[in-house]
Amino acid sequence: MTLNTFKTRARTGLLACAMAACGFTAAADIISLGAPIPLTGYFAADGVTMEQAITLAVDEINAKGGLLGNEVEVVTFDIGDLTPDKLAAAAANLIERGGVSALINGYGGMGPDIPAFCPYGIPYIHNDAVIGVIDLAERMGCNAIFNASDVDVNYGKSQFDMVLNTGHDFGTKRLAIVHGDFEWDINNAKSMAEAAEAVGWEVVYVQEVPYDTVEWTGIQSQIRAAEPSLIHLEALEPAVATTFLSQYKNNPAGEALLNVGYIGATPGLDDVIVQGQAEGILTFTLNAHQDNEAGNAFVERWKDAYGAEPSVSLAAAVYDMVNMWAAAVKQVGNADDHAAVANAIRDMKYDGLVGKFAFNDRNFIDNGSETQPAQLFQVQNGQRVRLVVGDTRVGDIVKPSWIQ
Repeated sequence: MTLNTFKTRARTGLLACAMAACGFTAAADIISLGAPIPLTGYFAADGVTMEQAITLAVDEINAKGGLLGNEVEVVTFDIGDLTPDKLAAAAANLIERGGVSALINGYGGMGPDIPAFCPYGIPYIHNDAVIGVIDLAERMGCNAIFNASDVDVNYGKSQFDMVLNTGHDFGTKRLAIVHGDFEWDINNAKSMAEAAEAVGWEVVYVQEVPYDTVEWTGIQSQIRAAEPSLIHLEALEPAVATTFLSQYKNNPAGEALLNVGYIGATPGLDDVIVQGQAEGILTFTLNAHQDNEAGNAFVERWKDAYGAEPSVSLAAAVYDMVNMWAAAVKQVGNADDHAAVANAIRDMKYDGLVGKFAFNDRNFIDNGSETQPAQLFQVQNGQRVRLVVGDTRVGDIVKPSWIQ
């Protein structure tokens, strides 16, 4: 067991079993699973969720006798702010030195991870969800790399369609958009604007902002002047949404609803939500466990392990990724036959907690009710409450507290 592996398990309290207790023999091999994840920097909150999800899945696998009779170990590497040098270091440490059989994370760089991991040909399952990553992987011929959800150019449309499916009476059809300067933010916002205009809405305001934006007086004044009925804020940095909310709720734009996109579904906004500072906001994800027997059982296992409920973003999806990889390894019979395992992943149509992992011919998943249904939430009484799942309305919008 490597030092990183021991730290991962000791930190979460999930040293589930000794080798003998789990049925491993002295001759059993260890299968190493690499986890290049952001444990420091902007994305650390998501990184902790990724680490917990991977560890929970692996400990459950080991408790059932391991994978092909072998113990699975998790080897983590902190990729911090997702820069090319961090990803190159992750490849050197996890693949070249660590000899891992696969790589799994929630997202791993939104681009730099592809040239870092592709040349080795080992299965890499991620959720970068950026169309540019798909394009790059195809140009490089990366047949073992899988984006385990849909991509940004479809996210904005999905969000807008689901907001309309709430049945809310907007009064006017006017959309204001504020987005970060990351590729994800830009493509997501563009997709939403196009979806709105396609059904007769007017996009009355669009503003790109850097991630270090903390003063919103001017932008929020311009939003109010534009008189939108829906405001969409999309940025992957939690502080962007946190500071925007703290200044918006005291001087809102009339009766406009506020959707903070994906970031509101992440642990980055948990404290703000619990403190009652995000009442009424909408948020969206493709990566939440379903509200069914399997999803509820997962929530209970997570609570037993970590003393809190799982994040609605990434927790179940990353847990699914580990189990999908394990199912492919069992099918192939050899964790180190990387090409065969990748082919098994591509073809298997794995049923997970977030939906079906059915990869298209570009190695990502088209969201929808038959694959991975997106979920739209509203914060109500300090909780994320489901409003729409796929194309089905399951809850009612509550008037946000800032609307008089």
